[in-house]
Amino acid sequence: VKDFVDRAVVKKQPFFVYYAPFLPHTPHTPPQRLLDKYTKLTPYLPIAKYWAMCEWFDETCGELIDYIDGKGLAEETIFVYVTDNGWINDTKESKYAPRSKRSQYDGGTRTPIMIRWKGHVPPQMNETDLASSIDLVPTLLAAVGLEKEITPEMEGINLLDQKSVSGRKQIFGEIFEHDIQHMTDPVASLRFRWVIDGEWKLILPHPGREPDAKVELFHITADPWEEQDLAQQKPELVKKLSKEIQDWWPVTE
Repeated sequence: VKDFVDRAVVKKQPFFVYYAPFLPHTPHTPPQRLLDKYTKLTPYLPIAKYWAMCEWFDETCGELIDYIDGKGLAEETIFVYVTDNGWINDTKESKYAPRSKRSQYDGGTRTPIMIRWKGHVPPQMNETDLASSIDLVPTLLAAVGLEKEITPEMEGINLLDQKSVSGRKQIFGEIFEHDIQHMTDPVASLRFRWVIDGEWKLILPHPGREPDAKVELFHITADPWEEQDLAQQKPELVKKLSKEIQDWWPVTE
């Protein structure tokens, strides 16, 4: 990566770096110095290993950022941090716990999106507004002055436009099988669709792949761990949000 950046700097060319190491994926084999740090903070060794792996990955990100900053490119470089799924580590083994990776619950779908653009994006943490990885393309196009390349087919919004961010009231998503079932038909692998609407989240199972699953409704502000299913108490809201999911992505059995 450093050699690639060096060549781009010498040629005065823009560059794109996709940095995707295996960290902090299993197997969890952190350096002892980091493991020692986290075994003091939890009685569960698998948890300590996972936390140590996260810091190890964080160190490598910092090394890359420092290198690019050292080239004087901090204000010309947009760093984007995303991950493909959530993770809650099991307390007994180095694996993901239930309601975590590959699940339709927030433990599997809620992930950090971090952007660092020195001199342009002020440091802040926003846990209120809704954002998705689908927003990255329109956001980055706008950031580099290519707003005209944003097409109506792009469902995401420009996260640099605060009006668009504050105006978004819903966000939709889906959960698929781990292994794709069909090359051109995503419905063949579909397990769940879901929507977050303000303080509410509705999970709609696909009857073809999840015949025993039920529709679930959670008040995610009062119940962030999604433990109290309120679908039976709120039938009209379930009906409304189910229709909105179907309008977003019409799926038949």
